[in-house]
Parts: sequence; C-alpha cells; structure tokens
Amino acid sequence: MQRILIVDPDHGARSQMAEALLRQAAGGRYEIGSAGTKPGGSMAGVDMILSEIGVDGFVPTRRAITSALHPPPDLLVTVCEEGCGSCPYVPGARRVARWPQPDPDLAPPGERAGVLRAIRDSLRLHVATLVRQPPM
Repeated sequence: MQRILIVDPDHGARSQMAEALLRQAAGGRYEIGSAGTKPGGSMAGVDMILSEIGVDGFVPTRRAITSALHPPPDLLVTVCEEGCGSCPYVPGARRVARWPQPDPDLAPPGERAGVLRAIRDSLRLHVATLVRQPPM
C-alpha cells in the first residue's frame, strides 16, 4: 500500500485537516499520516469546520516528524504557507507535492473560522485531484 505523509511545521490544523479529508476521500486506498517538526499548532475550531462537510469523529493528535520517517513515504505533501522557510522535508520520499496554505494560527481570532474554511476547501480540491490519479 502506498504511503502518504502530510506535513507542516507545527502539525496543526493544516496537516491534520488534510489527513482527515484524504482518509475520507481515499477509502483505505493509501496509508495516510501527518506530522510536524515542532508539533504544537492550535486545533481550535477544526472539528467544527470538518463536521460542516460530514467529516465527523475528528480527533486531533500530535506527531513529531521523526516518528514518521521509516519507511519514507511514497508521497510527501507539505501544506505550509508559501515562503515559510521551515517546510519539513523527509529524505527518501519518492515524490513531493506542495499544497501551500496560510497559517491559521496567524489569523485574528474573529477570522480564524473563515481562514479554516478556506483552507479546508482548498485542501478538498487537492485531495480530490490526488484520489482521481492512478496509483503512484
């Protein structure tokens, strides 16, 4: 089974939403995980944003990228913002894809839900494209 690892620096909302969306869309087609170099990003509101589109039962986790290196993924997906300067890299990944997303932790509190929805919707498009492709 092909292995996909989704990463961002803080293993926060972006990578965990992408993992949840891909799990739902892929239906067991891939082994899917997510991680970060310094896990600690806020997960506030993510469960609500995902439940709006029928992704229920989301349980946030914290996973350091060092625990996800062996074996290297077939596809490494980075979801950090353009030019962040700290996108995680995994040696040995067969392919790398960039799905850049803004950091929702930088949004003003009153705008966080809107930013999370925009990220979710962007990630859904990337996920839909990925699952329509032939196996890697």
